[in-house]
Amino acid sequence: MEPLCTTHPGDEDGVPGRSPAMQALQALLRRVAQSDRPVLIFGPTGAGKEVIAQQLHRLSAPGKPFIDLNCGAIPEQLLESELFGHARGAFTGAVGERMGHLQMAGAGTLFLDEIGELPLALQPKLLRVLETGQYRPLGSSESRHFRGRVVAATHRDLKRLVAEERFREDLYFRLSVFELELPGLNERREDIPDLIEHFCRQQRRPLHFDAAALELLCQRDWPGNVRELRNSIDRIGTLAPSPLVDRETLEQLLAPPSPASALAVELAEALLGLEGPDKLAAVETLLIEHALNRCNGNKSAAAQLLGVNRKVIERRVRLRQDLRLTVERYLAEGRKLIDGADFRGALGPLQKGLEVAERVYEGKDLWRLQFELHRLLGVSFRSIEGWLSITSLASYRDAQAMAARQGQAQEMASVSFGLWTTLLMGLELAEARATAQQMLQQAQIAGGEALRIEAHLAMANTLFWLGDFEESLACLTRGRLLEDDQASWPSNQGLDLVGLARTFEGLAAFELGLFSQARQALARLQSRAEQAVDNPFNRAVALQGAAWLAAVLGERDALGRQARELELLSARHEFSFYRGVGMILRGYHQGISGEYEAGEQAIAEGYQQHVLRNGGLLFHGFQAWKRGEVLLLGGRAEACLELVDVALDLAQDHQERAYLCELMLLRGRALLALGDDREAEATLRVALSTALTLGVVPARLHAALELARLLERSERGAQVQSILVRALRGLDPQLDYPPASKVRSWLARLSS
Repeated sequence: MEPLCTTHPGDEDGVPGRSPAMQALQALLRRVAQSDRPVLIFGPTGAGKEVIAQQLHRLSAPGKPFIDLNCGAIPEQLLESELFGHARGAFTGAVGERMGHLQMAGAGTLFLDEIGELPLALQPKLLRVLETGQYRPLGSSESRHFRGRVVAATHRDLKRLVAEERFREDLYFRLSVFELELPGLNERREDIPDLIEHFCRQQRRPLHFDAAALELLCQRDWPGNVRELRNSIDRIGTLAPSPLVDRETLEQLLAPPSPASALAVELAEALLGLEGPDKLAAVETLLIEHALNRCNGNKSAAAQLLGVNRKVIERRVRLRQDLRLTVERYLAEGRKLIDGADFRGALGPLQKGLEVAERVYEGKDLWRLQFELHRLLGVSFRSIEGWLSITSLASYRDAQAMAARQGQAQEMASVSFGLWTTLLMGLELAEARATAQQMLQQAQIAGGEALRIEAHLAMANTLFWLGDFEESLACLTRGRLLEDDQASWPSNQGLDLVGLARTFEGLAAFELGLFSQARQALARLQSRAEQAVDNPFNRAVALQGAAWLAAVLGERDALGRQARELELLSARHEFSFYRGVGMILRGYHQGISGEYEAGEQAIAEGYQQHVLRNGGLLFHGFQAWKRGEVLLLGGRAEACLELVDVALDLAQDHQERAYLCELMLLRGRALLALGDDREAEATLRVALSTALTLGVVPARLHAALELARLLERSERGAQVQSILVRALRGLDPQLDYPPASKVRSWLARLSS
């Protein structure tokens, strides 16, 4: 008998199929092959997603490597090493360097099968590869370039996973530049004859079906899709007594169709979607729980229902209880270490707690333990790696997704503080403010003292960087954060929120001309630093606030002492961000003490190596202001001007107005030093107007004095008095601040 057909639509490219769906897919495939952008393939299990990926590779990168990695088949702790590779000594057992799949793919194709199973912790790292084309092997400081194309596939509904916060939305959009949907075999039955012929030609001996046998194969349901059809043809090719198979022979060789086969596949898919890596353990526990519920907790009846001995039920329940107690012990150990500021030491027990929790498939409130483990890992990684830690952010998102699935507003709100800090440190101030507003609403709905304190502090902090100092101070007051000092407040964040509140009270008060309140905040922070001897992280927070305030208030001795202590303490305990702040403040102290070059270098190194790398852009304006002052003192006006112009551009781009007036004033002073009086005057006038608009008292007084000197030198003394009067408008006549005294003295001379 002749073969079924001599032409095979699509077969010339390796994927048989004459159905309209497959023909449309083939046409789209050829167009997509002309691009090197990521591709996402959707389709049920067994439909042939990898075959489509291979065909795409042959069309777009023939002769180059095709490397596949199943994200659901490798344990999470090994998957990162498989994807990125690792350096020697990266972890226990890493005796040599290992090439990762990204490197093996070269300029070819990296096929990531079952992308929906990629752990949340690894998703930001894959996103970075797609955004920048760069990655680092585990344990290596060397960046490598990925030059190939990523093709991903999944049988899951990724949009639903995104909505459930189990898959990152930004990664989804990066992967789905092109989407290819591969329907199941029951949705394209026209392709079955071509697929049968295709698989027949792959057999070791000739294989054909008569018309009746072919009709039976075409009418049969294939819940396992193309994979099930191929396996059946392979079995028939081996067991058939002759090359031509008739219907009677086929019926004997085929497994009898089960009415429940589709249901079984659907049930198996649902069970594979259970949380945790050990699906068999999850199914077992689910059955035991269900049996116990049906039998009202009667273990003997539940055992009979399941067809097992009562002791099996008892052992499984006891094991689950023991494992749960182990999780609780690890959580308590990690929390105790965090309370003592041993964030690195806390990582071990917290991670072990999560590993054990994955073996305890239980409904009820196990998720609360897992939520807290993820959240505290976020706190620990943030404290070790800095405010912009990708690992910390992934842990926070894991915790948030877990709370969202349970619909728990209070837990979701407690994670919001960590997500808000990331936005703030990246100078995403509009989003940070929106998040802080959402935190205030969540605190009002969920209640709880800790949420109220965190929400008001987040909003006050954001408002300060937006330059709304009056509202920042008012927000601290509304939140009752400026009442008498306490040793601590209830908090979920592992850091001294009292110290942070006092810091921003003092900074906002200084900008508003409330100098007595600013000095009082400085004294309280100095006292907190002395008292926090048992908690180095809280001590660092208090020292940062004290040194920062000493810098703006002109308390030179206190600045030098506290900045150096902050730097040394943070270096000793690996608080890299705070070490950078300490270096900036120490460098400023050196600069105003005459060590111009050393001071400027310390500020630059502290910001570039520690703050920018671990904390983001937030301190850019402040460090540019102080570094510029040191450059100007050292006679490097041109370098100062260049630095300030960059800082002003960045402040404008991000709406960061905390030190906008100081930067404008410094620009005017640099222009004066360079002899450009005309541009300097224009800049100083803008600085004065801006300071008056924002209510910034120190900058407006300094700008008025600089402008008055310039006007007097250019014999425009008639304008001096109006400038000085304008600067004092609305201020306390007895204001205790040296520039204010100078303005008053000058006006007195003009009036005499």
